Formats: sequence, C-alpha cells, structure tokens
Amino acid sequence: MSPTLITTDSQAKSEVLPKGTSFPGLVAVELRRLWWRRLTKAVLVGVVAVTGLMVYNAYNASNPETLAQRLDEYQVMRADMEQQRKEIESNLPQLTAECREAEAAERERMGDDSIDFGCESIGQVQMPTMEEMGISLPLADTITAGLAPYAASVYGFLVLLLMGSFVAAEFSTGSLGNWLTFKPQRVRVALSKLCAAGIGSALLAAVGLVLLVFGARMVATVNRPGSDLELPAPPPLDDSVPELVLRVVAVVVAAGLLGAALGILVRHTAGLVALLLGYLVAIEFMAVNAFLGGRLTPWALTPNVDAFVNKGHEYMAESCTTVAGELSCGYRSQVVSYTHGWVYLLVLVATVTAGAVLVFRRRDVT
Repeated sequence: MSPTLITTDSQAKSEVLPKGTSFPGLVAVELRRLWWRRLTKAVLVGVVAVTGLMVYNAYNASNPETLAQRLDEYQVMRADMEQQRKEIESNLPQLTAECREAEAAERERMGDDSIDFGCESIGQVQMPTMEEMGISLPLADTITAGLAPYAASVYGFLVLLLMGSFVAAEFSTGSLGNWLTFKPQRVRVALSKLCAAGIGSALLAAVGLVLLVFGARMVATVNRPGSDLELPAPPPLDDSVPELVLRVVAVVVAAGLLGAALGILVRHTAGLVALLLGYLVAIEFMAVNAFLGGRLTPWALTPNVDAFVNKGHEYMAESCTTVAGELSCGYRSQVVSYTHGWVYLLVLVATVTAGAVLVFRRRDVT
C-alpha cells in the first residue's frame, strides 16, 4: 500500500466526521425562528398594550379626585348605617323577642336544639373600614400585587397561543419534515422547541412585568394624595413583590410549554385555537359550575393558576355534614391551597410535554 495514503497523522473516521449542531445551537436556531415570526411581534405588542391598559386603569382608580369621591360616598354610607343602627336599637326588645319565638318554633319543628338564629347579634351593625372598601393610599407594591394576577392570565393566554402556533405551523407547512432530514434526532428536536418556547415565554413575561412594575411606581408617584385626604395605608402584603413576580413568570412559562406541547399533539393552529376555546367554554365556564355542585373546581386549570399566583383560591361548593344524626347539605366556602395549585400545574405540564415528546418520536411527519 502506498505510504501516501496512510500517514501517522491520520485520525479515526468517527473523529473526522462533523458532529452536527449542539443542543444549545438547536435552541438558538428555534429562538431566532420564533423571533422572526410576525405573530411573535403581534403578541409582544399585545403584551405592551395590555400592560399599558392595566396601568391606565390603576391610575384612574387611584387618582386623588376618584379617592375623594369614594371617600365622600363612604362617609354617606356610614351615616346611613348609623341611622339604621339607631332605628334597630329603638325596636331591639321587640325584634329580639320575635327572633327567639321563631328560633324556638324552628327547634321544635326540626327537633334540634342546636339551631341558632343569632338573636343576640341583632342590632350589632358592623361598619366596614375604608381598607375593606378599597379606599387607601396608592402604594406601588399594592398596585403591582393587584395587577399581577390579571397579568398572569392575559400573558399566559397570549403565550399559549403563540407557542402553540409556533410549533403547529411547522406541521401545516411541511417545514418540519424538511428539518428532520437534516436533524433526524427527533427527541432533541422536540426538546429544543420546548426549551425555546419556555425561554421565549419567560422573556415576554419579563418585558410585561418590568413595564407593570415601573408603571405601578409611576402611578403611585403621580397619584400621591395631599394632606387634606386622610387615607389609611393598605393592608400589608402576604409576600414580597419579587416573589409574586416570579410566580407570574412561572405561570407564563408553563403556559408556553403547554402551548408548544399541544402544538406537537394537535399539529394545526386552527385546531389548537378551537381546542383551547372549547375547553374554556365547555369545561371552565360551564361544566365546573354546572356539575357536582362546584366540586370540580379544584381540578380545573384557572382556579389552580389563581391558587398558585395568589397563594390560595376561594370558591363555593356544595358539601354535606351530619348534624344531630341528620345529613345537612349546602353551599359553603372552600379553598384550593397554594400547594395544590403548584403541584397540579407541575403534573399537568410534565405529563403533557412528556406525552408530546413521545408522540413526536413515534408519529410520522410529512
């Protein structure tokens, strides 16, 4: 064999062949593709517009003129309630006697001595405080905390549609089949799209929340009332604003991952939009409230999102208790806990994304 064909510097074939694009490179490619989509620009404009509208509404609700008007209405309401209290006190003996007669008759009819009509509390009119009526100093953190749950819902919905369309459009146009001829490793391709969806969602949420926080501080500065309005400070927040903002970002990222995973499963943008609207109308707005007396609420999506963002979600549902050997049913206030919320969202996102990757790995792509 000719010595010119084999040299001491020759390398193994596996070391000479190109290794292909790395996974971070695939994610970077997907992020560039995501940025250059027209829908991404539209969603970015939508996030900015919605944030501006929320800040504008907060400005209108907290300007000194509005607060002064609400304070006057509160004083009128207090005067009316004080007048009602005096009228009740003048007839208190008669009202108490009538209440006790009705209570005794109901106990005899039901055979339950524990029935209490609250006759002792007649005449005890509880005056609402200004804080309970929403009349307080406009502070930046309080404004941000009030707007953050709405931002989570709107940003999450927009991002879910964007990321679902971002992936589903590739199936509709056939570009994904061409991409797989150059990069046949389906799991890496699917994971790169999911990672790009998560990163893009976080960036969009960050833009909106930065504008929201600065807008809230601007509103608190501009609408600082004068000394003539003696307003109380709002109640302290349960947690800090940075923690609340991080939870909103987590919700938006989860929405982006869900959108991308659903895009892989549905493979058509119109089908994805129909699926989302159908779920919201049929499940969230109708089935949850119409069936089982509201007991489906802990298993719906939006209550768990609210429980995660606000560290708890209150709802009314039918429940039954046994009183004196008899079953008593009625609607009572119940709570979806913060732990239930984040566990629900984590399991949902992990299940749907894992299922999407497995389906993408096995299903034909044309």
